[in-house]
Amino acid sequence: MITSICLNPCFDKTVNVESLQIGQVNRIRDARVDLGGKGINVAVVAGRLGLDVQCIGIMGENGAPELTAMMDREGLRHHFLTVPGHVRTNMKVYSLDGQGVTELNEPGTPLTSEMIRNFTELAEQATAESDMIVLTGSLPPGCPEGTYRDLMTALKGKKCILDTEGKELELAAKGAHPFLIKPNLREMEATLGIELRTMRAIRDAALLFIKLGVQHSVVSMGAIGAMYISADKTLFAPALRVETKSTVGAGDAMIGGMLLGYEIEKDMAKAFRYGIAAGAASVMTEGTQLIIRSDFEMLLDQVKVQEV
Repeated sequence: MITSICLNPCFDKTVNVESLQIGQVNRIRDARVDLGGKGINVAVVAGRLGLDVQCIGIMGENGAPELTAMMDREGLRHHFLTVPGHVRTNMKVYSLDGQGVTELNEPGTPLTSEMIRNFTELAEQATAESDMIVLTGSLPPGCPEGTYRDLMTALKGKKCILDTEGKELELAAKGAHPFLIKPNLREMEATLGIELRTMRAIRDAALLFIKLGVQHSVVSMGAIGAMYISADKTLFAPALRVETKSTVGAGDAMIGGMLLGYEIEKDMAKAFRYGIAAGAASVMTEGTQLIIRSDFEMLLDQVKVQEV
């Protein structure tokens, strides 16, 4: 079984406007609300691809019944601690005149050290039957530096996939040695404080984390494609050409695809192409609908992976 951890779930509200005008009244043409939070997104994708998955986390009590009902409708197995506060709402405003998307993200319900301790105990129990743990997404206010590192340390013996950036990535890489990290290019640059303009530079940057004890790294580069790096192999896959409706959640879908690939292939390098297909399938959906399995299956054989 796979467990995806989501400490900062949300409602993802997607709205379309004809032309976003800052400082003016904007009329919404249409809107939709989906499950949100990167950990939930990964679990939804993994479930839609047929994997045995559960999602655990913490949510504010205001909005918890609605979020729980949405997870139930998805068929997602879940176990969340409920704490005082509210489930945050993240809004994505699409300007249909070509300006792109503007994101407005709430910080989430503040957590206390006691809440984090209680969740760690829950996680230790809930993941007893899990082989793979995914830790991803922003941390709510109140979480100390090293929260992901500490969780992975508590879940010793599990293969952990980590998708985060900055100090959290650095501390976890040094102190808990994730099985896989999956930063995007911007996150890798921000974490290291350098620009990465070539594949060689990206590979060398990823190898810094491999030397700290990370086993595998996948760096997504948007419309360019993605790279897989381990101690003895570097792969590149160009992005598939598909009709892009929304890039929101594509990185989460990529993790979900790699989870399926690893389940089938038992080899993360071979699982890489499943992630490419899932990420491409995700951008074909509107809003934060994440993935349609038939799209993923259609794209899988189109992925071209080359060693570099």
